[in-house]
Amino acid sequence: MQTIAVIWLMVFLGGYIAIYLLADLIIDALENLSQSFAISPIVLGLLVLGIDVEESIVSLVAAVDGLPYLSLGQLIGNTVIAIAIAFGVPALFLRIEVDQLPRFYYAELVIAGIVVLVSMVLTSYLIVFGLLAIALFVIHLRHTFHIQREFRSAVRSPERFELTPNLEREKCTGEKSEGRARFVIKLLLALLAVFVSGEVLVVSAEELVVLTGLSETFFGLVIMAAVTNVEEFWLIVKAVQKGQTALGVSAQVGKIIWNTTLIFGLCSLFLFQFTFEMIMLTSSIIFVFALVVLVVNLTQNRSSRATGIGYLLILLIFLAINSLGFLIG
Repeated sequence: MQTIAVIWLMVFLGGYIAIYLLADLIIDALENLSQSFAISPIVLGLLVLGIDVEESIVSLVAAVDGLPYLSLGQLIGNTVIAIAIAFGVPALFLRIEVDQLPRFYYAELVIAGIVVLVSMVLTSYLIVFGLLAIALFVIHLRHTFHIQREFRSAVRSPERFELTPNLEREKCTGEKSEGRARFVIKLLLALLAVFVSGEVLVVSAEELVVLTGLSETFFGLVIMAAVTNVEEFWLIVKAVQKGQTALGVSAQVGKIIWNTTLIFGLCSLFLFQFTFEMIMLTSSIIFVFALVVLVVNLTQNRSSRATGIGYLLILLIFLAINSLGFLIG
């Protein structure tokens, strides 16, 4: 059994290293994509990197299987841990100047958090809060597409075809199309590789945790949420290092919105209702507090070491409460 554990540990480390190496490639590909297709970096972050496949699969499968505490606990825990890992840890060793996102997204974060929190109290009406969350995601999409239209209008410039001979113009157009195709293919392959590496990370973590006998609630709130945030950490670090802070920050905000609106809503529809658990309510309170702190921090346009320490303190409180709940339970 010890040998098997060592093998799974090596697999886990291999997945981690792969994600670290792929982060550079993804940021470069998205930067090229933004320039080639006149797509706002904020929109790319929100709607491309912000699509959180791994956590979505974990929570949705758990909801379909009738495991509410794993399903919803993973979403809540993932958000708290994502904020600490993606925003807190980089702030400890990087000076981050944050370009403000439109204030709509800050309000959306807080509203989504409140919806989740209230649903943990009124558990019999979970489906109602799920529908509210899905409606909020629809509004989110509409506003994001509006931002993209404004961005494209701002960067679009008239093409002066009359100054370019036909043959040369056709050659330039063909080269540009081939370049765009390469960017898209490279991005898709990199995202696929990150997804596979993330799945390897999750599966190996599950195997390593089985021997500990952790509860469903603790496993969802802490272990799975921590493991599935590795790629987010390296993506935001690489984005800051490459001067693409808006892309990195919007990706993390998009991920939180994705999980707390669309995925929370779908899971709620599958679960319909569940039995009240104090640990879920306590975790949700910390979850909303972390969202409020994040919003306040982002409106200040910068993250300092003190900010990073604050995020990590919230995470430690979250872990301590859930660990205590696990030991008592």
